[in-house]
Amino acid sequence: MITKDKLTETLLSELKEECLIILSLLNQLETPGISEMQEDEILGELSARLVHLETHARETQGQIDS
Repeated sequence: MITKDKLTETLLSELKEECLIILSLLNQLETPGISEMQEDEILGELSARLVHLETHARETQGQIDS
């Protein structure tokens, strides 16, 4: 059985990982000379990651509050 502390630790670790990916995508957008196609791909991935982050943040907050 997974303890509450272990579950919270896992959720926080996953949340951190998602935030790092989002930061990486934001940094990629600042790359000089990226093509419009690259920018569109990055923005699409960023959009998907932000939706995932929002969902994951709610789950993590729920675990912390319980």
